[in-house]
Amino acid sequence: MDWPAYEPAADGAHEMLALVEAEVGSLVELLPVAVLVTSGDGAVLRANASAAALLGRPDGLVGQHIDHILERRNLSVRVKTLSHKADAVRLYVLGDVPRELGKGEWTMPI
Repeated sequence: MDWPAYEPAADGAHEMLALVEAEVGSLVELLPVAVLVTSGDGAVLRANASAAALLGRPDGLVGQHIDHILERRNLSVRVKTLSHKADAVRLYVLGDVPRELGKGEWTMPI
């Protein structure tokens, strides 16, 4: 499937990313778990090193669409949406699917 080329995020997405950065600072980079931050429409705005390693994408994830990144992968995915006015960003926490999903775990079918 061909995915549309990434276009720079609108000012609202940049404002939201700034708010996320203010809330969590550079913790995303330091976390030992794979984390992607996307715009409301699914464009990856930030990806930590753990996400690049888990997804085998050291060439970069920023600018890719989340559906394109996750398609045909069997991963556990937790999503938290942060909203401000009409804008939103999503935090995706990714992991290998455990043999038995524990309480509170869920997978996102892709």
